[in-house]
Amino acid sequence: MIAWFVRNGVAANILMGLILVGGIASMRGIKMELFPDFDLDIITVSVPYPGAAPVEVEEAICAPIEEKIWDLAGVKELKSYARENVGVVAVEIESGFEVSRLVDEIKARVDTLETLPEQAEKPMVEPLVAKRLVLALAIHGQTDEKTLRKLAERTRSELTDLPNITQVTISGVRNPEISIEIPEKKLREHGLSFDDVARVLRASSTDMAGGVVKSSAGETLLRVKGKAYSGTDFENIELLSTPQGGKVYLGDVAEVIDGFEDNTLYTRFKGEPAITLRVFRVGKQSPLDISEQVAAYVSEKKNSLPDGLSMAIWQDRSYYLKGRLQMMVENATLGLLLVFLVLSLFLRPSLAFWVGLGIPISFCGAFAMMGVMGTSVNLVSLFAFIVVLGILVDDAIIVGESVYTKGKEGLSSRKAAIEGTRMVAVPVTFAVITSMVAFIPMLFLPGWAGKLTRDIPLVVIPALLFSLIESKFILPYHLSLCRFSKDKVKSFVLRIQDKIANSLERFVKKAYQPALEACLNRRYLTLSAFMGILIVTVGLIWGGHLPSIRGFPPVPSDYISVKLVMQEGTPGEETERILIKIERARREMVAELLAEGSKDPFKHVMTTMGGNPFAGGPRSGGQTPSGANLGEITGELVKSEERSKSAPEISALWRKKIGPLPGVKELNFQDVAAGGSRVAIDLEIAGRDLKEMAEAAKEVKSELLGYEGLFGITDTFAGGKKELELKLKENSRSLGISQFDLGRQVRQAFYGEEIQRLLRDSDEVKVMLRYPERQRKTLGALEEMRIRTADRAEIPFYEVAQASPEKGYPTIHRSNRMRTVNVQSSADKFVAKIPEIEEKLDSELLPELKTKYPALRFTFVGEKRESDESDSSLLQAFMITLFAIYGLLAIPFRSYLQPFLVMTVIPFGLVGAALGHLLFEIPLSRLSIFGLVALTGVVINDSLVLVHYINRERGKLEILHAARKAGSARFRPIILTSLTTFVGLLPILFERSLQAQFLKPMAISIGFGVLFATLITLILVPSLYLVLEDLRIWVWRLLGHLGWRKEEEISTLNKTTQG
Repeated sequence: MIAWFVRNGVAANILMGLILVGGIASMRGIKMELFPDFDLDIITVSVPYPGAAPVEVEEAICAPIEEKIWDLAGVKELKSYARENVGVVAVEIESGFEVSRLVDEIKARVDTLETLPEQAEKPMVEPLVAKRLVLALAIHGQTDEKTLRKLAERTRSELTDLPNITQVTISGVRNPEISIEIPEKKLREHGLSFDDVARVLRASSTDMAGGVVKSSAGETLLRVKGKAYSGTDFENIELLSTPQGGKVYLGDVAEVIDGFEDNTLYTRFKGEPAITLRVFRVGKQSPLDISEQVAAYVSEKKNSLPDGLSMAIWQDRSYYLKGRLQMMVENATLGLLLVFLVLSLFLRPSLAFWVGLGIPISFCGAFAMMGVMGTSVNLVSLFAFIVVLGILVDDAIIVGESVYTKGKEGLSSRKAAIEGTRMVAVPVTFAVITSMVAFIPMLFLPGWAGKLTRDIPLVVIPALLFSLIESKFILPYHLSLCRFSKDKVKSFVLRIQDKIANSLERFVKKAYQPALEACLNRRYLTLSAFMGILIVTVGLIWGGHLPSIRGFPPVPSDYISVKLVMQEGTPGEETERILIKIERARREMVAELLAEGSKDPFKHVMTTMGGNPFAGGPRSGGQTPSGANLGEITGELVKSEERSKSAPEISALWRKKIGPLPGVKELNFQDVAAGGSRVAIDLEIAGRDLKEMAEAAKEVKSELLGYEGLFGITDTFAGGKKELELKLKENSRSLGISQFDLGRQVRQAFYGEEIQRLLRDSDEVKVMLRYPERQRKTLGALEEMRIRTADRAEIPFYEVAQASPEKGYPTIHRSNRMRTVNVQSSADKFVAKIPEIEEKLDSELLPELKTKYPALRFTFVGEKRESDESDSSLLQAFMITLFAIYGLLAIPFRSYLQPFLVMTVIPFGLVGAALGHLLFEIPLSRLSIFGLVALTGVVINDSLVLVHYINRERGKLEILHAARKAGSARFRPIILTSLTTFVGLLPILFERSLQAQFLKPMAISIGFGVLFATLITLILVPSLYLVLEDLRIWVWRLLGHLGWRKEEEISTLNKTTQG
């Protein structure tokens, strides 16, 4: 095949053209997104239960649903939480189980529940899907809430009318609501009850189809139309009429407020009232297109906005996609130039060009396969292209150098191309295949992290495959076009090349060959020295002397989000006061930075009172936390390249300025874009008795306070709101009043009764009937309240009921049908040794707590459990990969032992990776491990080619001479492949942008691992080859002494091995 393609250049060029055209054509149809789309393998069952306390929600919603579905096939774990007004059960699915099937089964089970309260809304069962936010658009200015919402609704409508924008949501403002408020005095004055008013309103505010009249003139539809859509419409509804013709309208007895929900929620942007529109990507919509269209819309609309109102785009995530695209193009271009420069210094410029051409061909092949596999262009897949850049030309370099050597020996260009390619065909083929196999373990990592990184092997493996195809069938023909004869008149480039080539040859003869010969003659000392280096490196890592962190490395963000959680029941005014104090501290910190000569690091600042919009996400069941005790300040920083301090450094200054805040339950700074989970230690305490669990949590928190580097120590249980427990008195039942009647009437008065829901301007508007706000804010209203009996008697509340104060629970968390309290701590991972702390807790504190609280269960969850599962799966896949690599090496060598010889370089890649991390002052992390796994296939390539050369020469020379000659002959291609792999990654290693920080650990492991593996290949592998031969002779001699081998066979073996 090789010779056929060399002689048929048209076929080679057509093959190249097909790959290039296929890749370019596929690029246009490949979806572009910030992160790859993947299923979260979580199904949520959400049930709103308005007005219910957490305990009621737990008993009436969460527990019954859990009991119904826990035994379904495919359910891995149940998590649920019960908080005011809503219960959510999250079902984690076993890997590989069909999500849609389990959704249907859960729906069927939940639909059979007959015990759900009447006031609870219909359960919603749906798979959890991570929404793909592209950007946020803030509308802000000194105006009222209604004006902002009206403008936001119009803006949403206009945005969704634009091409390729289909999903826009409004946040940071209360939902519209019509509140009908009737004081107790008016009810008594007119002899009404809430039931009476609700019945009249539902009967009056309705639309109904009346059928069809079929006359000779045609068909006429009949329709009753009387639905109220505004507060004024409801005010004009007739409640009562008298025989004398008098009428009482709703507006006569009630205040109808056509406004917003009865909760605390508002947003400020740049210090002004604001509302936020979030624009999401759906399907194959491009974030870049969406961002450009919204930017154009804002530019067009800003001059036509009402006076005092402005629009601003922020949280534009397409910026990072643009940055990664730009970085990939720049790195690919720079890497290609560096590779071409390195090759040109050692080989002919024309040969360097043809070798470098393999990069765009391989990339196009990978793009073509991405179109087939449905892989998208995203931050992860683009990272994969950058990582594989320097690896792609390894096989082409070996082929090119072999052809170049044959050409220098005097063969014609065509014959040199055929013979040179054939000579290295077998080792190159298996070298590329082993590189491909090395990336396979990343396909089988569990959890969200595995799904996020799966695009790396899905890009790298096809790219390497097309690189192999190019080096076997396309490159040989192109190399046959080169001239290898000596030029009579040498150009400037050729003169430089000759000087470098001569210098390299002198280095090989005067430095490398003597050193190699010394190491071969002292091979056991050489082996001991390298083993010592490896043992020391492992010891440094194991002993914690080389910085390392668990999980993914923290990457500083371009955003800082401060999440405030006050104690349950804290009034909104107090939460607002603390938010103002936090914002004042930020301004003081900025003033100090300006005084020092630094720039203001903040570009935009948004304050949210009554919610934590940044805290929503997959782990919250898709629900955004809200409440009067919550607040958040989020700042968008100027880009990292334009400021001197990182987000964590700015956070530390801000936190220091804030100082102590009494009454604050939780204050978290989120300042990392990826990795660096906020919760470093997460201990789950499961049981039935919340009080007992709270006591155990208190002891754990007390223990954690003694460890250096831990901060933000908290738990998910804290005192809830005050409660009044209402019960009927013993004689009340004789009056015909039940506990249900009591609860229903109290609920109508204070929470309200939902009359109906209206669809108005694309918003769902609730119509609520209740007491006026001034009555709902005082417990004295209970004294004035009357409980109505079936015969319309009105009895004072405290004559039929009694109220006893209790302490309510906050949000109640559950895991696998048991209540849970999680003790959580943030940490400075460069100071706190998290694994050691967890081990000490597990061996010392937890046994004591298990003895003291035998009914409780203690389990480390969160980052530790995810890390353990990932490490276990990675190790299992890695061991299978090593065996596959062994098999692939055994085939060309036709030996069971020589594959081990080649694979000895694998652990030494760790030495180079460790040195690289020390040099760049970056801790070892999971991405470093991913790099080491990928390095497995890369570092053995040169060793494979070297051992293959020794095997070929040992039939002609003594083994010692064959090993020495192999080292000298393969020195140039080994150096070239290592240098090109390393220089291809150089642009990433010195990149300062945010996009590059996440890539560096993996790039360092591969780049520096390859560099150190080069030394191993050139020195240790030839030495180990001779050690292996020594062992073989020793075994044969032993067998000879035992009489199992003839002396003639042993003598022949001794003659072929010297030294």
